[in-house]
Amino acid sequence: MRPAFALSLALFACSAQAGRPLQAEDAAVMDPQACELEGAHGDWRLDGTGQRQTGLQLGCGIGWGTEVALNVIRPRELALYGKTLLASSTWADGDAQLTLAWSLSHRHVETVWRRSSAGLILVGSAPLTRDLTLHVNLGHQRDEMGRRRTTTWALAIEHGGFGEGGRWQPMAEVFGDDRGKPWANAALRLVLVPERVFVDASYGRQVNGPRARLTTVGFKIAF
Repeated sequence: MRPAFALSLALFACSAQAGRPLQAEDAAVMDPQACELEGAHGDWRLDGTGQRQTGLQLGCGIGWGTEVALNVIRPRELALYGKTLLASSTWADGDAQLTLAWSLSHRHVETVWRRSSAGLILVGSAPLTRDLTLHVNLGHQRDEMGRRRTTTWALAIEHGGFGEGGRWQPMAEVFGDDRGKPWANAALRLVLVPERVFVDASYGRQVNGPRARLTTVGFKIAF
């Protein structure tokens, strides 16, 4: 149980926050000179024990269909993320996009910084209807400190929003890896200022496994 729990924690830590409050990444890439400040807090619980993690991330579009972000994660971790758009095509009521996302993390151990993980994720997003978008992830993660390789995956549905201006944006997903039982996750994003300020929350449970649970809360400010 413990290795699967640790891997679930690593999955969250190494996922870019652009898809928040989903654990799945989305294929959208920020426009050049557009930036986002994001914060997130995650709480994992299993059999009376738990782990918590808080991150603050700044990301910007740098052109050439690419964005990069730096995430400061407590306790004692730094992560560099990036996404590059590979292809885009008209699909149903919008555009289908294919993106390559990558991550590289370092952790402070005793008195030195050591590389803790590295990963690649192939991300596809496509509109199913005018209001629903599908996100599909397939990735490879390397735990540098534990010397383990993991295949990760995620499948998510995101709604464009209910209420005035689409303020309430529900979404759901399943995600996991080849080392443990999958997770089911429900999430909600609330638009406070259209296209500028957002808050979000999610709650997930591991399916048919040790019944670990994950709750997150976060925010995003776009500028």
